[in-house]
Amino acid sequence: MYGPPSPAAALRMFCLPYAGKGASLYRQWWEASDRRIEFVPVQLPGRENRFRERLVHNLRELVASLAADIAPHTERPYALFGYCMGASIAFELAHQLSDLTGHRPEHLVVAGGTPPHLQRAVSSEKQRTDEELMTELRRLGGTPTAALDDERLLAFALPVLRADWSVVDGYSYRPTPALDVPITVLGSTLDPDVPTDELRQWEHHTNADTRVHVFPGDHFFVDRFPDEVRGLLVSELVAEPADAAPAHGTTAQRAAGYDRDITEALEASGRRALGDVDTSAWTAALHDLDAAALTAMTRAVTNIEDGPSVGGLAERLQVAPRHRWLLDRWVTSLLAEGYAVRRDGALVATNEAAPHSADDGTRVSSACAALGYGDELRGFFLRCNADLPLLLRDKLTVQELWFKGGGFAVAESTYRDNPMARYLNAALAEAVVRHVRNRAGSTPVRVVELGAGIGATTSTLLPMLADTGVEVRYVFSDIAPVFLKAARERFADIPFVEFELIDINDGNGSSTPPADVVLSTNVLHNALDTGATLALLRRMTADDGMLAFVESSREHYQLMASMLFMLSGADGRSRPGSADFRHTENRVCLTQTEWHEQLRRAGFTPAATVPDAKRDPAAVLEQYLYVAFPESA
Repeated sequence: MYGPPSPAAALRMFCLPYAGKGASLYRQWWEASDRRIEFVPVQLPGRENRFRERLVHNLRELVASLAADIAPHTERPYALFGYCMGASIAFELAHQLSDLTGHRPEHLVVAGGTPPHLQRAVSSEKQRTDEELMTELRRLGGTPTAALDDERLLAFALPVLRADWSVVDGYSYRPTPALDVPITVLGSTLDPDVPTDELRQWEHHTNADTRVHVFPGDHFFVDRFPDEVRGLLVSELVAEPADAAPAHGTTAQRAAGYDRDITEALEASGRRALGDVDTSAWTAALHDLDAAALTAMTRAVTNIEDGPSVGGLAERLQVAPRHRWLLDRWVTSLLAEGYAVRRDGALVATNEAAPHSADDGTRVSSACAALGYGDELRGFFLRCNADLPLLLRDKLTVQELWFKGGGFAVAESTYRDNPMARYLNAALAEAVVRHVRNRAGSTPVRVVELGAGIGATTSTLLPMLADTGVEVRYVFSDIAPVFLKAARERFADIPFVEFELIDINDGNGSSTPPADVVLSTNVLHNALDTGATLALLRRMTADDGMLAFVESSREHYQLMASMLFMLSGADGRSRPGSADFRHTENRVCLTQTEWHEQLRRAGFTPAATVPDAKRDPAAVLEQYLYVAFPESA
């Protein structure tokens, strides 16, 4: 353990890692422990600060040793959390600690773990070879390519992995009476070993409640969503102390008022906008789009003689200087996904790309159909994939393809006419309308939309605002005069709409008083410095106002092969993220956790993030509506 458990916490949660990992996996949780719940990372023998101890190859021997260590700390309420291999250990510990101490755990949480009765032991007489271990790591994903290529690191890691997989391979469930302990089960949409339909079968092992939550992504979803998982555990396992004062006065109360019922109402609005769309097909469709884009990138950049630096490759490919950051992203992604390797000073394609090169067009078309993307967006993706060398050299610009014929058809297909766009626009509109109704006594209610563009969100929201009967002043703003001109014509008959040029990167924002609502859709990722832009939005938002915005938290490979070209700085301008933490990784999108952190730093309290990845399958696209309130002074 990281140290003796604190006597102050209402609940202790002993956390067990997955194969090959140590207690540091939960260090962030441990540091965030409070008086409600204390996360106690459990260190297994033979790793990190116990690296001199003998590795254990048998699960029951390991459980017996851990039970002896944990037993003295079970006099206070405790729970167990296990991830993958740790799930099996935690399950057996729950039985053994109950028998050993007479104190059963308050809760058992298992993540990425197969229900015990579905596990099948395999022969442990022949240990896995290094090659078999490496193959398994690549199959599961989650391990950086650089780590797999580092011989010194592998020399330390492989013995631990071999021991842990012996623990997993040799485990055989022995039927025992069901626990009288609630079980919370965490899984993910793309886990190759634990299908979502198996998660519910953990209920066979308890006489109490079983709750199942599914996150987007692969087997390593806890690594990707540590704050979200920790927050879920706190909310499900312990109640807020009755004497706890709101952290930010009235703002915390307002955020708390945005309770689960309201969040679910926003999701319900989104799902109504989806209609009868089959979201279960989206995961496979995204995989196909990503595969087609990776194949196109591979064709564009491989088999060029090159030294170890990407700069040399950029010169040989004649990449325009403003797009070199994007080439860097491509190379990193191709190496990480196994589509290319470094060989004899050259970037060489692997067989990952070869099987799909002939039918990429069909894959893209089928994927777009499953996602509800129209012909315009499908054609845009296909053209970009085919012309990547020209796009890299600036012989062709994405803007020429995006505004084909001078029209907005591709943009409308992207931001207005596909199912997820309808979902998010409807959910955002619902959030704004609810807040406007609550502000009805303070008229006119001022709403500012940033980067309104083609008016995809505006066209959904304005009729709903008109129906409220509340006096509203709506500011449609954008950085481009061409969008303002088109909006003036489109919304000419709506008297409460005004038009203004606002650039989120100029530090000035609107010259008029703070707004009751500030909103945007797919705009804030364009910030040069996220912190500075959110600070501007805080100044633009009234103290009792609301900020609502839509952003993607994942840069899908198809976007990296198309739309991200538009973010390359033109005419000497800087590109998004060049002045903040995104710069070192050449990325644009922020994760959910990063948005929440940046909002708090700028003086906002996050109140809702929709769709909720734990209950809404639409979250697989990783596009979200964020609702936040300014902190009280």
